[in-house]
Order: sequence, then structure tokens, then C-alpha cells
Amino acid sequence: MLPPMPPRPRVHQLLVPNLSEIDFGKLRAGRLARLQTMLKRHDFPLALFYNTANIRYATGVDVMAVWTAGTFARYCLVPAEGEPILFEYKGSIHVSQKVVRDVRPAYTWQYGGTAAPDKAREWARSIRSAMRELGLERERLAVDKLDTVGFLALQEEGIPIIDVGPATIDAREVKTPEEVALFAINGGIGDAMLAEFEAAIRPGIREFELWAVLSDALLRRHGEGLFTRLVASGTNTNPWLTEAHDKVVMPGDLVGVDTDANGYEGYVIDVSRTFLCGDSPSPEQKEAYRVAYDCVNGMFDLVRPGMSFAEFATKAPRVPAAYAAQRYPTMVHQAGLEDEGRGIPYPDDDRGPRRIMPERELRENMVLCLECYAGKTGAPFGVKLEDQVLVTADGARLIGTYPYDAKLLD
Repeated sequence: MLPPMPPRPRVHQLLVPNLSEIDFGKLRAGRLARLQTMLKRHDFPLALFYNTANIRYATGVDVMAVWTAGTFARYCLVPAEGEPILFEYKGSIHVSQKVVRDVRPAYTWQYGGTAAPDKAREWARSIRSAMRELGLERERLAVDKLDTVGFLALQEEGIPIIDVGPATIDAREVKTPEEVALFAINGGIGDAMLAEFEAAIRPGIREFELWAVLSDALLRRHGEGLFTRLVASGTNTNPWLTEAHDKVVMPGDLVGVDTDANGYEGYVIDVSRTFLCGDSPSPEQKEAYRVAYDCVNGMFDLVRPGMSFAEFATKAPRVPAAYAAQRYPTMVHQAGLEDEGRGIPYPDDDRGPRRIMPERELRENMVLCLECYAGKTGAPFGVKLEDQVLVTADGARLIGTYPYDAKLLD
């Protein structure tokens, strides 16, 4: 019999504003200022963004994010000084003009087949023209992503390109006050999602029906969408990362969920819980739950600004040896408009390609996701838990406060 867990209050400690209190002009200006500061710091005179989250961070505009993420349909140029130029999907120019002053029609070549290189060369010439207009024609162009045709077109146009990642990571890892306020709002949305999800668990419901409950709870609260389908029950919980299918939830099953959502104004809601379908967990289920619980809460207690990622990784709790083979790939990752920034891997992880410990430190107003998966190899179940926190001067503060399943912690 496991000893009872000491009480750990899960109450909101972040100020949750009314939506009318959010200054969206200040939100957009603050993000752009951080981005341009980091472009200057890394000596990047001009950036070209196709990543939808980078475009939104720089301009404040999001258009059909799921579709445009894979179609190279819109992009923007962001100088280290001055206003961005947004090249918008032609049919959506009127949407972006409500926020951005300089909006122009975007070139695209993705479905051009053998004609694609000619269209891409036309696009590259337009990029050259815009660089000339900005007085940056002879400068390097810092890019987040391109397809092969676009990369070759810039090469043929003689435009030198470099990776913009160092600047965007440095800009986005520390949240502005307006971003923190949006995370507080989304923490409440995440709590409501999990409450409706847990209430829907019953014998006979299928995993994809539970996933639909999660999505419905998000969308009715002005969230934007789920970016994974991580709902699993029973044997589907081990190993983790099996997505929602037509499996029927049975009495005694563990049911795991990772919210993986873009909430209000696009900010990520990323919390994991595992619930019991029924009232009588087995000792083995409780043991796995305790392993994940101790891991996540041990990391929570460790968070403080100024701690290096390496120190955190060394001091963080270790899962018992029986659970090590199926550990989650990272202890910690960051979140903003997407899962972003550098994560903290296990320092002794030799599974697959070698993981490099980032030479970075925790900083105030970072948003971290602390997560643990506990499942023995071959076991019929596993437990996934994750909390999303804000780094403050006094340590971690919960962004979402949904409780753990008390039946599994008795």
C-alpha cells in the first residue's frame, strides 16, 4: 500500500484578465520589438518567414494556419528595423489588411509541377525587389523554412541565405506581459477541456468520441484547434503516443489525454492527465501513476530562473529503472504559439540519435511543459502526466490547475 500523498493546492496564482483588458496592439508591438532586437543581436538584417507561428508572432495575423502550414501560401519579410511586409494568400488580403499596413499578394509554385521552377524564380526576383526597396539588397536573408524549389530559386538569384532560428528562439522564449495574460486565459480553457473530458469517460465510449469532447470544449471557448489526437485507453496507453482510435473504453481502463491545443489567440494549451474508468485502481496502476506524479511535481519544485538546463536535468527526479526504457523523449519543452524553443532532454538518454543538452538557462516569463510518461515495457497500461507552468522570480506557477485523479493517488 502506497502512503497517502501530501496535499498540493492547485489554485490559480496568475492574474486572469477579462478579454477587454488585453491590449492587442501592445501585444503585436511587443512581440515585433523582441523579434527585431534579436535579429539585430544576431546580425540578421532581414528575415523571411514561412512558419505560420513566426508570421503570427511578427505581424499578429493568422490565416488558415493548418492549411497554410503545409502549402507555402503566405510569407513575410521582417527587417531588423522598420515594418514587416506581409505577402498574403490572395483571397485573404482583406483579412490581413485589418492589422498590417503593408500587405501584398503572395507568389506560390507548390502545385506547378514542371512549371514550378519558373514561378519560383519569379518569386525570388520579387524578394530581391523587396530587399532593394528596403535598402537591404546586398544583405543576407535569414530564413526559417523553404522547399527545394524555393531554395534553388534564391540560390539562382544570388541571394545568400542563413538560418533565422537563433533569433526566433531567443525572441520567443521569454513572454511579454500580454502573452502571459493570454496564457492565463488559456489555462482556464484547458481546465474546462479536461473537466468535460473526464466527465465523459464511461464504459462503452470510444477514444475518438472522447477526442471529440476535448475538441468541442476547446472550440466553444474560442480556442483554435487540436494539433494531435493523443487520447488513449487501456492497452493503447502503453507505449504512449498511440492516437485516438475506435477502441472502446472498458471498466478499469486507464484513459490518457494530452490536450495539445492552440487556444485563444493561438497560444498553446499543453497539459496531460490520466484518469481511471471506474473506482478501484490496481496497485500496479497506482504505482505507475505515482512514478509520473513524483517526476512532474519534483520538476515543478526545481524550477527557478537562472538555473542552467544541464543543472535542471541533473537534479530532476529519475523514473525507476523498470520505467526508464519507455521514458518520454524530453523532461521539459517550451510553449508559445507552438511547441517551441529548446527542450531539456534526459542527460543519460542513449535511445536513438544522441541528444545534445542546450547551453541555456531558465528565465523569468518562460513557459515550460513538465512531463513524464511511466509505463513498464510490456505492461497493459501506462500513465502520462504533464503540467504547463510560467517561470517566475519565485519559481514555477501553474498555468492550468486541473487536479490529478485522486483515486490513483490514495
